[in-house]
Amino acid sequence: MGLIGIGMATPVGLKDRPVLRFLRKEDTMDFNMPGPNKRVCAYFIDAIIITAIGIVVSLMFSMNLYWIIYVLLILFKDSFNGQSFGKYLVGTQIVDENNSPASISKAAIRNIFMAIPFFPIIEYFVMLNDKQEGRRIGDRVVKTRVNDLKPELKDSIFLLISLVLVVIYVAVVLGYTYTLIKLDPSLIKQ
Repeated sequence: MGLIGIGMATPVGLKDRPVLRFLRKEDTMDFNMPGPNKRVCAYFIDAIIITAIGIVVSLMFSMNLYWIIYVLLILFKDSFNGQSFGKYLVGTQIVDENNSPASISKAAIRNIFMAIPFFPIIEYFVMLNDKQEGRRIGDRVVKTRVNDLKPELKDSIFLLISLVLVVIYVAVVLGYTYTLIKLDPSLIKQ
């Protein structure tokens, strides 16, 4: 009997007064498939954070180090109880076939596909095509899926948030590119 996490429960008769409840491995959690907008929103939150960290590292040290940091952060971003910072904020979690949070190794293997340039786009369409569990290739390889811990939050809200995050992400990347060119104008000369 091992503890897998802490959840919130509302005792009968105590409306709007949640209390902490410890979850055991034998406790079953219902699977709720998150909508695609919620997952895309979590992805862009993580992408902005990882890109910002990479930019700081590359400006302080070297561009080569950026790619090493980028790949490591992508691989291990979901290693905190099956959640990345983006997944935590939107209320999703990677779970295994027993609905337990994915292990660090499963999370890392699952994310190998997200570290390959342009492959996240393929993963998005694979996820959309799986109507029952929304699994992408990485999920199928390690037998995981993404569970919606806050199904009461409507997926449509996350479409607008995702659009704002895309604008922020593009602004960060363009700002970084502009900074690099200012620092080394030979980058645009052929």
